[in-house]
Amino acid sequence: MKKTTACLVLILAALVAAPLAAQHSGEGGGESGGGCGDVFGDLIHVKRDAVTGQPILAQRWIEMPKKIEGYGWGYCPIALDKNGQEIPFVALSCDPVDPTGTAVVPVDYFGRLSGGRTKERNSRMHFNEVISNIKMAGGVRLDETGRLQLGYTCTSNTQCAEWGVIDSPMENMALYTRLMKYGHFQTDPEEVDTWAHGDPAAGTQYHPALDSLDRAKFQPSVQHLLSADGSTFSPDSLTAEDFVSAGAALGGAANKTGKITVDLVQYMNRILKITKMTEASEATLDSLPALVLDCWAAGRADPPQPDEDDTPVDPTYDGCTTNAADSVETTNYNLFPDVQERFVDFSAATYGRVATWGTRTAALIRPVIPALPLAFYVDRRVPVIGWLNFINPNLGTGGNIDGFVKASSDTLRGIEFVHNYAIPDNLGWNFRTR
Repeated sequence: MKKTTACLVLILAALVAAPLAAQHSGEGGGESGGGCGDVFGDLIHVKRDAVTGQPILAQRWIEMPKKIEGYGWGYCPIALDKNGQEIPFVALSCDPVDPTGTAVVPVDYFGRLSGGRTKERNSRMHFNEVISNIKMAGGVRLDETGRLQLGYTCTSNTQCAEWGVIDSPMENMALYTRLMKYGHFQTDPEEVDTWAHGDPAAGTQYHPALDSLDRAKFQPSVQHLLSADGSTFSPDSLTAEDFVSAGAALGGAANKTGKITVDLVQYMNRILKITKMTEASEATLDSLPALVLDCWAAGRADPPQPDEDDTPVDPTYDGCTTNAADSVETTNYNLFPDVQERFVDFSAATYGRVATWGTRTAALIRPVIPALPLAFYVDRRVPVIGWLNFINPNLGTGGNIDGFVKASSDTLRGIEFVHNYAIPDNLGWNFRTR
């Protein structure tokens, strides 16, 4: 197969799983290889289950991977056009019929989220930085958009002279990764930092971990980010609150003017290896397999091995069944990375805009507006939720992956609004109009 043809195959095969070039390197999208399937440009909108976001792969009679002669059953992501309509396949391949190269919809809006392709040690470094900052802080709460905010010079976990939000995209992405994998931020104080550098005489170095004093800094709105007893360091199942906080972290990692879709979320989770055990982290507890669209009747004979003049006709979608991919029941399962991938189970995710933002009393901007001529400027507080109702209409509630995307998108738009309009909290002067 020509390299250009292989690249077209990867436009589809690449992502409902890791790009094939990246998978064969053992990195699953973490390291850049020398092929054509390991870049963000290979990711496109594909057919997915409307509730769960699992990809639905077409079972097709295609040319087998190299080193395996002939044709056999393979599994192809079904490309969608800009109207959400399915794009047919080129015969005997996973290539979409796209003569002009404009039918498929690329997920080319990663922006800052492209930083997710960093090495795992870099992501852990950013997570460790947040944990270290929490240990130096006196209070932990949510800011007006749902991001973590740390208080300093505190007399209690609510009374602090200064509050600073965690607005670093890489730190928010590290928080997203950890929360999605573990369901909490609790880490083991005896976890050796194998990536530590410095004076060999310093002895064994450990990752920073939250202790009982740090746990007391967390206000009620962020208690769900801790494990139940402080001594559980393995993954827990995610709760609805966890998914809302994970959505806020994803929104905090993205471009302020970007967008979040189901395709982007699923691809980010694959790139960040949320459902995979890695060198230094566990996989999320709750995951789902890919789905397979089987359009061949039970017991029907395989298509013939074609010659140049005998190309089997693809079946129509009428009467097809959709089944969960299974290592035993799915033919050629071990030959195709697409069908082997696992996906986050978002079934516990629920989101309500009013319930979420209505409890955040700080979710207000404070524009300085003149009351009357020659009067002092006054503090007119404006709720961000009004902006969300305007900019994200019809996104107020949802469940499963739909609810997660809505929670993330609302955070993103809220950050954009606060960034553009909020007056600094420490603006300690007044002035008169002229």
